[in-house]
Amino acid sequence: MYVDLTLGAAGHLREMAGRLTPGGVAVGVDRDARAVEQARIQLQSVSYARVELHLVQGNFGDIGEIMARLGLTKADRVLMDLGLSSDQLETSGRGFSFLRDEPLDMRQDTDQQLTAAEVVNDYSQAELERIIREYGEERQARRIAEAICRRRNARRIERTEELAGIITAAVGGRRGRTHPATRTFQAIRMEVGDEVGQLTRGLPQVAELLAIGGRLAIITFHSLEDKIVKGSLKPFSRHGGRTDWQIVRLGRVIRPDTAEVRGNPRSRSAKLRVYEKVRVTKAEAE
Repeated sequence: MYVDLTLGAAGHLREMAGRLTPGGVAVGVDRDARAVEQARIQLQSVSYARVELHLVQGNFGDIGEIMARLGLTKADRVLMDLGLSSDQLETSGRGFSFLRDEPLDMRQDTDQQLTAAEVVNDYSQAELERIIREYGEERQARRIAEAICRRRNARRIERTEELAGIITAAVGGRRGRTHPATRTFQAIRMEVGDEVGQLTRGLPQVAELLAIGGRLAIITFHSLEDKIVKGSLKPFSRHGGRTDWQIVRLGRVIRPDTAEVRGNPRSRSAKLRVYEKVRVTKAEAE
């Protein structure tokens, strides 16, 4: 069984479903209902008679409950690609990118209540500073939070272009290759989507979900995600608190080569880590 916890445009799921033996099971999960429906269309060429296919709208932080609802237990392969999809960035109209003037929304699940506009306009200055510093790893978090609060005191900030301009002015203009708004937009998106909470809750469930010999591949795009992945799986590297299995990392971190970055600039900060669930003998556990 293959499980893709960040379905997106279904490119990974399509590739893996095509490799499954007859009777195999493929599960795709995404919190974005639009992504799930588009994936359903993209996967029409996959034979439902050959592969049991399940596409589910949901959070990977609830993967244990989702799998129980489907009546499925152990997975042989699990993938988590923590980057935003091109569709969300370019065509969703939900304000994930500062390169387009869109409403400050940033919800992947449009049924949830919290939006980016509420974070920007209703959070206290201290809370804004905290999430920008912690989630965006932005050194100038205080200056940015102060600038946002000054502007919103005059009028609500509702559009991405305005927010990006406030951030750029607060840090003294653009320098280097990275846009000044990159880290702050990342932080707000993570707060809206509870991405830290979802990842922290989901990884222990994935560890339990894997079959012995099963592998987990995780693609992260910034250091905070990477720290959470390593920290959440660390307890399971010590036999998972039990005597019959543990999670081990396979090989070194894999990064994109020059050719891949040239073809897909968004991949430049990606890190791929692969883990395997292995059986532990009683002697090893002791």
